[in-house]
Amino acid sequence: MTSTIRSGRHLDQLAELEEERRFLLRSLKDLEREFEAGDVDADDYQTLKDGYTVRAAAVLRQIEEGRRKLAPKRPRRRGVVAAVVLTVLLGGAGVGMILAQAWGERGTGQEITGFTPGDDVRAVLVSARAALNEGNLPAANELFFRVVQAEQERGVDNPEALAYYGWTLALGTRANPNPDETGAQLELALLALDRALEMDENYADPACFVAIIEANFRNDPVRALPFLEQCEQNDPPRSMVTLIEAFADEIRAAADES
Repeated sequence: MTSTIRSGRHLDQLAELEEERRFLLRSLKDLEREFEAGDVDADDYQTLKDGYTVRAAAVLRQIEEGRRKLAPKRPRRRGVVAAVVLTVLLGGAGVGMILAQAWGERGTGQEITGFTPGDDVRAVLVSARAALNEGNLPAANELFFRVVQAEQERGVDNPEALAYYGWTLALGTRANPNPDETGAQLELALLALDRALEMDENYADPACFVAIIEANFRNDPVRALPFLEQCEQNDPPRSMVTLIEAFADEIRAAADES
């Protein structure tokens, strides 16, 4: 009886969180329209957009954690777990594998945008890269999100952390069969990547990621094309070139046909 009551309360909390997520996404769209109409100045727009985006990400994480608590606990064979991880990582023409290689080429002692040696947030970002290299997308996404929150509290722009938070959020949709949930998650991922581009328009990685998401996740090569060109123009690192080359010809061919 007690477990039934707890489950009922938990479902009510999830319903409230889902409504808050919908409200925040609607608010972001309304904010965009108001800004384009000139009803909100640039400073207020950016402050509100950042606040809505971070809050929406936090709510989405609470929803995911709540659903995991409701899921029945079943023993999982190691081979099944490995198969799921491979499906997620390799679902988009080896995206996850190439991404892991990209991160693996960055040494743990290298400087990361927005950090100085000894910062706690820098250590978290190193852990995030390690989790991504190991193929642990949920852990990597959570750690990147922690960095995004910490940097926002410090008033520091960190386009790298935000870009890879958005990218791992997008990759996570590969394991979710619910189109409504994945659609909202991709919207949030694109908001994060868009903000990373606003922080540093010459940073190639988020433009590359948006191109892949628009073409491979949302089947819209026309929208992907300008981001592909921005990615290529900003001298992406060799590892990112390898990643984007898997999609570049396909994006251009499909965009020409549209």
